[in-house]
Amino acid sequence: MKIQLYGKNSHHLSDYLKELGFEVVTGNPDLILSYGGDGTLLSSERKFPGIPKLPVRDSNVCIKCSLHTTEHLLGLLKKEQLKIEELPKLEFQFHTDSLSALNDIVIRNSTPIHAIRFKIFKNEQRVGPELVLGDGVVFSTAFGSTGYYQSITRETFSKDFKVAFNNTTIPLPPLVFKDSDVIRLEVVRGPATLSVDNNPMLLTLKEKDTIEIKPSRHKAHIYSPQTLRCHKCTVDRGKRLRD
Repeated sequence: MKIQLYGKNSHHLSDYLKELGFEVVTGNPDLILSYGGDGTLLSSERKFPGIPKLPVRDSNVCIKCSLHTTEHLLGLLKKEQLKIEELPKLEFQFHTDSLSALNDIVIRNSTPIHAIRFKIFKNEQRVGPELVLGDGVVFSTAFGSTGYYQSITRETFSKDFKVAFNNTTIPLPPLVFKDSDVIRLEVVRGPATLSVDNNPMLLTLKEKDTIEIKPSRHKAHIYSPQTLRCHKCTVDRGKRLRD
């Protein structure tokens, strides 16, 4: 198997991978080893969409349980005992711009002193009244539901997609949508920004702009994604250094 390393400290794994019999390459890989955390995986999927990924938490900043040590995971990969999962993604369409998200798509006010107003439609059916948003709206995948979505709703989910409304003047429960659904958002008052995962590129939305968000036909292929969701693994670098 040809493996390409990705992540700030990933080069430390090169010799060990070669000892296990893997070929370490810089192009045309069979697998991307994402060495870091959630952000590293998101950026690796953005840079190498569709190529299978194995997320491994960086040992320099993480105290990992026995099931998710680097050695254990790579041993299972060598024995072909790791399960690969197909994870749904979202995508948006705004004029000629289109990007996909493994985690979430976030629309929020550009400046903290101004709320944004918008209308939202599900399959061309209006959802609720015109909404005033204090801090924006989050379109989340199940994988991304442990992030910003959870901080707003205090819940996670394991299937379909959901929209979380952050500090609306009228409290709204999360909106659920499925593979065949299309969500359209019309900006009544802006400005607002649109971001995708941890992509540094931000789009500016203004009054009368319309954004279409729907499940993507493209999927992410991730080996053992639970390595980034394990409650037994501690990501407290300070604790590691003290010990």
